[in-house]
Amino acid sequence: MNSVNLYILCGGTKLSNFILYKKSLISANDKKREKRDEMDTLVCLVKDLLQNGVDISHLDSFFWGFSIPQISKEFDLLKIYENGAIINIELKIQEIELGKIEYQLKKNQYYLSHLKKEIYSFTYVKNNNCRKVYFYNGDKICEANIKDIISVIASTEPCIEKNIEKLFKAKEYLISPINTPELFVSGNYYLTGRQEEIKNKIIKGIHNGEQVLWGIQGGAGTGKTLLLYDIAKTLGKDMRVCIIHSGILAEGHRLLNSRLSSLDIIAVKECCKEKIELYDCILVDEAQRLYQYDFNCLIESFKLRQISCVFAYDYFQVLSKAESIRNIPQQLRECNFFVENKLSDKIRTNKEVVSFITNVLNLSKRPRGYMNYENIEILYAKNYSVARRIVSHYVSNRGYQFISYTPSRIKVNEIDNFGGYINTHHVIGQEFDNVIFSMDNNFRYDEEGRLQGKIHPNPDYIFYKLWFQGVSRAREKLCLLIIGNEELFNEILKIKMQFVE
Repeated sequence: MNSVNLYILCGGTKLSNFILYKKSLISANDKKREKRDEMDTLVCLVKDLLQNGVDISHLDSFFWGFSIPQISKEFDLLKIYENGAIINIELKIQEIELGKIEYQLKKNQYYLSHLKKEIYSFTYVKNNNCRKVYFYNGDKICEANIKDIISVIASTEPCIEKNIEKLFKAKEYLISPINTPELFVSGNYYLTGRQEEIKNKIIKGIHNGEQVLWGIQGGAGTGKTLLLYDIAKTLGKDMRVCIIHSGILAEGHRLLNSRLSSLDIIAVKECCKEKIELYDCILVDEAQRLYQYDFNCLIESFKLRQISCVFAYDYFQVLSKAESIRNIPQQLRECNFFVENKLSDKIRTNKEVVSFITNVLNLSKRPRGYMNYENIEILYAKNYSVARRIVSHYVSNRGYQFISYTPSRIKVNEIDNFGGYINTHHVIGQEFDNVIFSMDNNFRYDEEGRLQGKIHPNPDYIFYKLWFQGVSRAREKLCLLIIGNEELFNEILKIKMQFVE
């Protein structure tokens, strides 16, 4: 997105093809639908600025309607000086509660603070013939006037004019309670609009005593775990709350247990009827992995003791045949009083990584448009001896997290060559910026181009499900190391290079 001069932009608002005109000015083919009231408010702001002596040149370099990629956090107006401050102006078509104005500007400052600049945050309200300006000073909201805005936009310092998207990375805002527990404990994060909507619905229902089984469904990277833990932290202020983690507890879980007195986190293996009944509310992370006995205990406690239950799950992330057959999400959907809430947008994972993973799973799932796969690396090692050296280098020197396949206790397999590293069962619910993951002769493509895995040495585990669990932990960069399988290497390399001439 490019910046625009607000005077020039507003001059075209009466044009029949204004949408096309605006897109040409900002060089963005966004899908935002302009509202007449919003544009009228912007026109009023520009008129007020001009009537109070602002020069047309001071209206240069504004980004209009910018949204941070992946998380859809939108700002009405931003002006960013190259070596100076940031000016944020939000537009309101009518007077609203000061608390809501303050919350929005405080939230905006959180997202802008990563640029390490001084921030001036305003809200301009057009209410019939009355105009009001509010300023957030980093501590509280206070009344201001149009000249306060002029004083900060009238600088002659050079501004950032293009490619604002490069200044903002979703990973800087979207924390993981397990991988960054200190940030979660301190509350140094915000939920997306959809996450807040689901949270408010569930908490209101629980506080009102609604006899409902709550579900949060979403794929990898949609923010299920953060939402579930945030709900638990909020409920824990006045209820006895427990989170059941359907996997192996990590160091992050243990730190959260030591820092948060308002809730308990237990591994699913500790789950039993007596334990469940100690709490008013049970929240289950990765619920698709629950054993039948544990699921039955939770449903019984919900029915007989009115214990509130919230389940977060993704059916595609089952790791074994037994989990697939049990199909806990489907069992939930067949329960009376079950309410499912869906998180559909992948907000945590780099969209190029998501596209690449999708294409590896099915060669026919090629992206419709151009994809820059610069965050994807495809490496080849002729044997496991070479592979171990590459993995060690990437972990020690390049900041990658290596994840191995969950081994079998039944039968030895080549995947055991990576003993000592965390495996796919250890990382359930976790995320890492950079991930390196291996593939070998246990994988091939069928005639229709779908990724197939051999029978795992533990026949209950599903190889391609373990693969997806591992690679979907990557937020920024993914490195696939192909070991001794040149045919597989050639197919996956084509995916990486399909847009390179």
